[in-house]
Amino acid sequence: MRHIEKRRLFAMALSTWISGWLKPANAKSRSFSNVADLRAFVIEAIRKQPGIDSVLEDPRDPAKFTVVEGGTSSTNDVANLFGYLKAYPEEDADQLIQRFLNARTKDSKTAATEANLVVVVRSRDYVAAIQKEGIHVLNEPLGADLVALYMIDRPDSMAQARPEDFPGKDLASLRPIALANVRRWLPSVVADNQLADGTLYYVKDNTMLSTSLILLDEFWKSVSSRFPGDVLIAIPRKDQLFVFDDGNAAERSRIRRLIDGTFQDNFNLLSPKLYARRSGKIIEERG
Repeated sequence: MRHIEKRRLFAMALSTWISGWLKPANAKSRSFSNVADLRAFVIEAIRKQPGIDSVLEDPRDPAKFTVVEGGTSSTNDVANLFGYLKAYPEEDADQLIQRFLNARTKDSKTAATEANLVVVVRSRDYVAAIQKEGIHVLNEPLGADLVALYMIDRPDSMAQARPEDFPGKDLASLRPIALANVRRWLPSVVADNQLADGTLYYVKDNTMLSTSLILLDEFWKSVSSRFPGDVLIAIPRKDQLFVFDDGNAAERSRIRRLIDGTFQDNFNLLSPKLYARRSGKIIEERG
């Protein structure tokens, strides 16, 4: 199984240049000076788990390691976890590390069913990288270079949905099921209006579904009083959805600075591009 993404990250705070938003002042006690230190801590915890044959560090990448369990090998990566802990030192490191561990133990035993099938937004390059590893995933083009990627929503992680998870089912039959499961989270959508000309939206307690909101007509209807026409969209991270008015040309440079600043944090990244939704269709905004 390919690296499983963490979920339930706190999407409110942004890049370091505007990271004062809503951050508590007190830091938790545990910290790691670099990603290799975090990897060593996680590896030691995994080695104590029953059934582990071996854990091997990747000599080429200080964030990656391989776990052999029951004769089966899997690659793991703590880069996103380290980036999150660095950006949010006030978060409970032990709790977040436990979620990471749960993602590869408890979550791996969660079966793929129609009840936990969802759809998220990813880039075409992201999907291509998965397929290059020989993993076939359920996906379909969304617009511009974006892809609707079907995933299994587990307690502490998400995993890519594969055709073999739903034998005899095609995307036409799975699409309404996945969207209905995302739609159930609409009451948990939070809007932060601290940006002058835009709004940050995220799904409380399941922020990995934040980008999925652009797939729902119900979401666009719910924000129509704030954004009655075409909009600009920024999705620099997998747990962030920024929506801006389309009419203000001067706003574009500020949005691009926001995206660039977010990419400086270098974790949980999705796309450095700016998009627009015009007449219901997603396109890349090049201006």
